[in-house]
This record gives sequence, C-alpha cells and structure tokens, in this order.
Amino acid sequence: MQNYEYKAIAAPTRARRFKGVKGTANQFAMVMSEVMNDMASDGWEYLRSDSLPVDEKAGLLKGRVENYHTLLIFRRTKEPAQEMAGFIEDQSEQLPPVAPPPPVDVEPTAPAAVSADDGYGFPQDPPLTSRDTQNDDFPR
Repeated sequence: MQNYEYKAIAAPTRARRFKGVKGTANQFAMVMSEVMNDMASDGWEYLRSDSLPVDEKAGLLKGRVENYHTLLIFRRTKEPAQEMAGFIEDQSEQLPPVAPPPPVDVEPTAPAAVSADDGYGFPQDPPLTSRDTQNDDFPR
C-alpha cells in the first residue's frame, strides 16, 4: 500500500507575457506549465484541479458572497521510515568506551569551628535553662 501526501495551491488567475507566445489563452497555458514544472521539480505529481465555493465578505457593509476558487492538487509518495533509516548515522560504535573515574583518596577533616557570633557581629544567646523558662513574677 502506498501512502501519499497531498498539496493544494491556488491556481493562477492572470496570464503573463512571454516572448514569442501570442494570445491570452497561450500565455495562461505557459503560466500553468511553469507552476506544474516548479512543483514537479520538488517531486510533486499533478493530480487534478478543483473549483470549490468560498464565502467571502463583499464589502464593508455588505453581506457575504459565494465565490469559487480553483485549486491545483498535487501528490507525492511518502518515504517509509525504513528507507529513512539509511540516512541516519549510527554513532553508537564511534563513541569511545566510558571508564569509571578513579577513586579519590581524601582524608577526613574535622568540622569547621562554630563561631561565637551569629554572623552579623553579635554574640549568640546562651542556651536556655529550666530556670530561664519559669514564669515567675517575683525577682530573684
């Protein structure tokens, strides 16, 4: 089963002048040939043209009007994932093996001394005792 992807583009609406081509119909045919050849160079195959209705606003205060726009439909085959696998490089063999880091011999050190101040230059409060936590209204 082949899978296709599709692309729709708006058909040209005006002819251009080409050297040596006479008549509006022939000039329009040249414009269509250019469009189809450009798409074919990217791998798109012309499938068909469709005219579809589109509701467009006619003016500032007017309602909507139905117009028809012509679309050119192109298709191309999708590449299966298996074919794309050849484009992806397998780098697993190119990487050097990773060795564990060597052990580091570190002598244990004593913890840092606790400073007598609280970091702002003020001495720390002494620890509370049970006598400090009693709620007496009498002086001692």
